[in-house]
Amino acid sequence: MRQTLILTAILSLIFTLPLRAQDYQDLVKVGDELIIATPVSSDYKYIDVPRKNFIIKRGGIANIKSLKNRKVIVENIENKGGDVEVTFTPADGGKFFNVYKKMNADLNDAIENGELVIPKKGKLDSLAK
Repeated sequence: MRQTLILTAILSLIFTLPLRAQDYQDLVKVGDELIIATPVSSDYKYIDVPRKNFIIKRGGIANIKSLKNRKVIVENIENKGGDVEVTFTPADGGKFFNVYKKMNADLNDAIENGELVIPKKGKLDSLAK
């Protein structure tokens, strides 16, 4: 009895872990506008933000708060080992931290955790909430 319970629990974990709550790749296309929101913790976890010392070495301004509510345009969407990676540029044509033209993010995890927001009908509305 106990062995079947353990086996059932292991099998259910194996089959449910690869499933995602929602795949946002179908909702986001190249050319769409996204908004970078506030990170859940002190740093962005799913958006690949360069470390402050790299920004400063390239002559940029290492102000992470400058990303908050910044509109970005999706340039490329790639599947990388089951993860969907999105490359984006600032919508205003500028650069991130006055240095970087493009940045990357894990699309599904960034949207699920509220780091990226898909705007809906003129107002900010996160699909994760």
